[in-house]
Parts: sequence; structure tokens; C-alpha cells
Amino acid sequence: MFRKSFVQLLFCTTILMECVRRKIILGGLAGVLAIVVLFAATEGQIFSLAASGIRTLENSKISTLFDSNRVHALDVAMPFSVLAAGDIADCEIGGGLDRTARNLQYSMGLVRADAVPNDGMLDTVRILETYPDAPVLALGDLVYKRGEPVGFSDCYDPYWGVAKNRTWPTPGNHEYQAPFAYGYFDYWQERAGPDRQGYYALDAGKWLILSLNSEIDASPTSPQADWIGTVLDAYPDRCIAAFYHKPAYSTVARDSAEDAHHLFRQLAEAGVSFVLNGHNHFYERTHPLNGEGAWSDTGTVTFVAGAGGRTTSGEITPARSSDRVVTGTAGVLKLDFSDEAVSWTYLTGGSATDSDRGTLSCR
Repeated sequence: MFRKSFVQLLFCTTILMECVRRKIILGGLAGVLAIVVLFAATEGQIFSLAASGIRTLENSKISTLFDSNRVHALDVAMPFSVLAAGDIADCEIGGGLDRTARNLQYSMGLVRADAVPNDGMLDTVRILETYPDAPVLALGDLVYKRGEPVGFSDCYDPYWGVAKNRTWPTPGNHEYQAPFAYGYFDYWQERAGPDRQGYYALDAGKWLILSLNSEIDASPTSPQADWIGTVLDAYPDRCIAAFYHKPAYSTVARDSAEDAHHLFRQLAEAGVSFVLNGHNHFYERTHPLNGEGAWSDTGTVTFVAGAGGRTTSGEITPARSSDRVVTGTAGVLKLDFSDEAVSWTYLTGGSATDSDRGTLSCR
């Protein structure tokens, strides 16, 4: 019922857009008020939502990237390297009116002024370009502030888009500030996983890397948790890693992390070697933790790599669960996978300074 109503809303909005395009007066005061309300409530996003098309929300197709178990075979040879970061593109926008105008211009196919990028994103793009063959894991909150299509088009794509064809993303909470994360799924299409649920797996040599969605239900009885159990059972001989946006345990605790806790608990209990998160705008590496967040020699390590463009300034006192924190600089986590281990190097700034390094054995 909700999905049908949403499609009807899209249809009505599409008609409204067409009226605006043809300069039709929409019934005097009532029409004017309708347009004002739509603009104000969504900063013009309702128009780009219609422009993104009912087709992409309603029509499903057979996946060409993923098998029936939501797994994609990554074309890598052991050993191989991967880059990871989240919380990336935050271009200078002149408030709600500018954002509304950009949404409307995007919806109508009009030319827009270039968006001014944040400095941190430019630094991390240079790191991506230093490793042009490495797959990239994008850890959510990829474009601020609402993840609408014009943000991906004007802010993310001209910069981090240089690595789009080798990037595997996961959505963040800012992606879901657009209804159903439509901008995120429209931009990434199949690379975001099948059927717009935002979770899938990469089969990479000796490793299976799960891309999960911390912004939807991950409780033990959820379809996502069900799938995680199924896919782990199907690959019993693999080293396992995972990435999703919100950390379950970090020096800075944030609200609305219940599903992140569900994910971490299930992964830690399954013996996953490490997880990658964004959300907090700094770098952090925890001690190995059990499913409840307590230090355990046989636990799962969390890497927070949430300074792909946005950064937290100032020193932060690490929590007891944390082994390393780096603040005040943008950075990208480089992971080097072998058959029995993964080595990490945290690269910061445009000069790719080594700020943290080490090796974890496959569990």
C-alpha cells in the first residue's frame, strides 16, 4: 500500500513538473501554495525524485553483476589491495534556496554552476589516483547533506567519480535523508547490490567481503540477517570481512546505531576478522572485540575510516576499546589482502602520509 501511494506521489509530482516546464498556471493561490509547500519541505528534492523516474523504483531486472545469492566475483589475483573511506563529498552550497534551485535545475535538465568541493575530498581523490587499479569501498555518507541526485551529479561524481567503475558502496544515514535513498541507488545502479536493498557480497580470492546496510532492519529475524547467515554458510572456507556505515563501537558513540549493533554481533559471533565503518569523521582502529563490545583476543577489529572528505578537528581521547585514533586530516585506509592475512595502512592528506599500519591474521 505504501509503495503504491509513493508511486502515485511520483506520478503527481511528474505532472506538476511538466506544468512548471510548460509555464502553466496551477489554479491560482492553491497551486502556488502547493508549489511552495513542496519546495520548502524538500528543498526542491521532490522534483528531482520525480525526475529520477518511476521506472527505476518500479521495474526490476535480472542482475548481471550478482548471482542468485547476491554475490559478485571480484576480478582480483592474490595478493590484492583495496582502498576504503566514507563521509566524503560536502560541496559549498548557499543554503536551502541554492539547494532548491539546484534540485529544480537538475530535474529540468538545466545547466548549473560548478559546485565548490571540500579540501579533504580533493586530498583523498589524489590518494585514489595514486592507486588506479585498486577496488574502492565507499563507506556511506558519500555526498552531503541529503544524498539527492544533484549532489551525486555535481559534487561526488566530478571528484570521487574518477573511481566509480571500481567502487563498491554501502549507504549511510545521509543517503537515506532522500526518500528510500533514491539518489544513491540511482547513481550506483547495480553496483549498490540487487533490488535496492543495499547489501551484497564480493567474492575476492580467499576472502569474502560483505557489504551490509546499517540503515535498514538488521535484527536477528530480518531478511538481511537471514541472508548473512546463508551466505556465510555457503563460504565456510573463506576469510571474512565486512563493511557498512555506522560503527557499533567507537570512541564517539552516536544515536540510532541499533542495527549496527545487530550487524556487529552477528559478524563477531561468526568469527569475522574485521569490519569497516564510516560515520565518525576520523580514523579509528579498535582492539579485537566480542559481539558485546568487550575486548577479546579472538574478537573482531573495527576500522572507522570516516574522514574521506569531512574531518573532525581537535584531539579525541580514545575509548578503552580503541587502539588508535587519528583526527584533523582526511584519509583513506589501504588494505592489502593475502591468503592468510590482511595488512593495513592509513594514508592521510594529499601526500598519503602513513599514519597507522599493521597486520591481522585471517580468523
